[in-house]
Amino acid sequence: TFRRRFGAGIIDSLVFIPIGIIDPYLSSPQRNSVTLISWAILNYSIFWIYSVFLHAKYGQTLGKMITRVKVLDVSETRVPTIRQALIRDSGYIVMNFLALLYFIYLVATRLYFQESQINYTPAIIINIAGMIWFILEIVTMAQNDKRRAFHDYLAQTVVVKNV
Repeated sequence: TFRRRFGAGIIDSLVFIPIGIIDPYLSSPQRNSVTLISWAILNYSIFWIYSVFLHAKYGQTLGKMITRVKVLDVSETRVPTIRQALIRDSGYIVMNFLALLYFIYLVATRLYFQESQINYTPAIIINIAGMIWFILEIVTMAQNDKRRAFHDYLAQTVVVKNV
């Protein structure tokens, strides 16, 4: 299911193009702190909420529906529970939460408004953690017959072709 899952990821990212279009406007340093933080909370949460909700409700995001793959409990008899869906996206959730905290820190300390003062080290660490997570996902997926990624092992889920 690797190619289908990859395709599903691309399709799911297309769903969020409108967010990407308005993001530069709403995250501009010219906005007030309340607007910036409110937008950041929504922006840093919307994708994982979308993913968790749709996986727990249908076992599929829109991308997975189109590419005909489905996430099931490891028993392959039911869609994941909300707990399993949260665990499945936990790496992404944690990284987004840390990035959100860093963004709030920048806004609260007024460093966001003076870009030359920003210390990018926390952002670099979060990006490196994201790359390590991605590599771990790919390596685990390549190491087993069912192509289960690391997050599937954590959540006790499996992705199957939906015929």
